[in-house]
Amino acid sequence: MLAEPAVIELQNTDFERVEELRLPLVNRFYSNCNYQVKCGRLDYVYSMSFCGKIIAAARLLPQASGHLLLRNLCVAPEKRNQKLATHLLEKIIIELSSAQNPVNCYCFALPHLQNFYLALGFKNLNPEQVPPEIAEAHYRNCARKRGWILMGFINV
Repeated sequence: MLAEPAVIELQNTDFERVEELRLPLVNRFYSNCNYQVKCGRLDYVYSMSFCGKIIAAARLLPQASGHLLLRNLCVAPEKRNQKLATHLLEKIIIELSSAQNPVNCYCFALPHLQNFYLALGFKNLNPEQVPPEIAEAHYRNCARKRGWILMGFINV
C-alpha cells in the first residue's frame, strides 16, 4: 500500500456534511485526535477526507435562535499546517451562506486563533450583538476565565 503524501493537495480532498449513520466515524476521528466529543444527531457535522480517511472535521450545534455555534474544528495532528482547517471552514461558510435560509455561525475562539477566524470573515462581537443563548454561553465561559473570544460569521 502506498503511503499518504506528506502534503495534501486540496483538490484531492472530499468535503461532506456527514449523515447520521456516519457520525460514529467522526466520533472515532475526534477520539484519535484526543477530543472528547460525541456528535449528536441534530448537529451539523462536516468532514474533509483524503483517500476515504477523515483528516478534518467540524461540528456546529443548532441553537434555539436557528443559528449555529461552531465547536470542535479539528485537523488530524499529522495533517496540520496545510491550510486544511481554512479550506474546511471556507466550504462550510459557502454552504451556510448559500442555503435557502442562511444562518449566522458563532464561535468562541482561542486568542491565538483570532486572526484565523478574522481572515475567514468572522467578526469580533459583543454579547449584545448575538442571540441570548450564545451570550449566555459567553458569560459562562467568562466566569470560568477561559479567555475565549466571541466571534461570528454574519449572513443575515
